[in-house]
Amino acid sequence: MDKLDILKYNISKFSKICIAYSGGVDSTFLLKVALDILGHENVLPIIVDGAVMPRIELKEALDIASELHAKCHILKIDVLNVPELQMNDKRRCYFCKKNIFSKIKDKAKELGIDVVLDGKNLDDKQAYRPGAEAAKELSIISPLFDAELTKDEIRKYSKQMGLKTWNKPSNACLVTRIPYDTKVTEELLSKIEKLEEIFKNKGFNTIRIRVHDNIVRIEVPKERFQEILDCKDEIKLCKDLGFLYVTLDLEGLRSGSMDI
Repeated sequence: MDKLDILKYNISKFSKICIAYSGGVDSTFLLKVALDILGHENVLPIIVDGAVMPRIELKEALDIASELHAKCHILKIDVLNVPELQMNDKRRCYFCKKNIFSKIKDKAKELGIDVVLDGKNLDDKQAYRPGAEAAKELSIISPLFDAELTKDEIRKYSKQMGLKTWNKPSNACLVTRIPYDTKVTEELLSKIEKLEEIFKNKGFNTIRIRVHDNIVRIEVPKERFQEILDCKDEIKLCKDLGFLYVTLDLEGLRSGSMDI
């Protein structure tokens, strides 16, 4: 069996499942395969609506679920109520995921579902992912990881299946834009979300707005540096939101640049 066959076989062992869904490449692919194997009445995607998820990402995720004819349950969670997340502890992801997955499991159980899956893939093993520890403690199942599917393979299969997420840029929650041990507030998250949306509307689909006190540090691919320098109005908007300095990171866009 190839990896996709292994994934399908593993999912077929369940009668009814809940999927921790975000609308990203991995969870959308997992949702599609699960729907095909188990049927729509036996698959419940649950998406968390909290301050760390951009509104545009939430809308896109719901639109994708609707296109797949999946009835998505929205679970509202006050994620900033977790002290370790609010103070941006280095293991914030562990505490945040523990909170989120616990509530997803509770909701799933309330709806008569005992099995919860997530979209962890094999590449996540190489990255700093303390949230994976929380998922393991709560017996969350990671079928993509178990089938040893990499991100590139998931994108390949997603394209074959006609999923528009196949080439969607990887994203992360908004807290990753803020240095560790810096207090996270809804106001700060809102500013970051607004700025990223403004630049994305200019065609920068892969961008990170990192914030260091009164400094904005912009990460984009190196080949787009000049385009950023030409964004005079957008740079002014950064200052209008209260930031004194706007900088361009000369190392370019890279995942986990705050993990130092």
